[in-house]
Amino acid sequence: MTRNPESRYARPPEDELNVCLMEFDIVFTNYCNTIGYLKDVYYDSNDVIDAIVRIDQREYYHYIFHNMPKGMSEIKKAAVFCYWLLKYRPFSVEFAEKTETERDDENARRLYDDAQAFFTERFCLHFLDSLSKRYLGRGIDISDSNAQELEYVLRHADMSKEVLTVIFEILVDTSVIHA
Repeated sequence: MTRNPESRYARPPEDELNVCLMEFDIVFTNYCNTIGYLKDVYYDSNDVIDAIVRIDQREYYHYIFHNMPKGMSEIKKAAVFCYWLLKYRPFSVEFAEKTETERDDENARRLYDDAQAFFTERFCLHFLDSLSKRYLGRGIDISDSNAQELEYVLRHADMSKEVLTVIFEILVDTSVIHA
């Protein structure tokens, strides 16, 4: 692989990054509304912007080293984006002060721990589902038990961007086949 010395990577302009951040915020807000956590979940916009820049860098890499002038597919971009979200973990889930009864409630504690532990993984699956609906007209088709296993793998497995891309492409492809 040879690199074109005339080409150097340039970070996207701030206005383009802000547009991407606004698009992200729409998906994020939609997800939080769906799960009922809108007032309790926050994200670090710097980490999200850095993940967006990483997509752009990866696309540049494909352009230079793989001669792909049209760039990556939306699914590959989603996989790279989610890879960096899983690395940066930009989300924080905070719940309002609970009453003494609620603090002592074992089930409430478990729900909070579960929401905190797997929020990023669940958001990534939602992000892929939203993208699939937007570009293919249908979401991903995954059972609850498979979703839980995938959440666990996304949380604890050591994965590369390429492996996550393959997983995302398989999820989308099998959803299209079974539709």
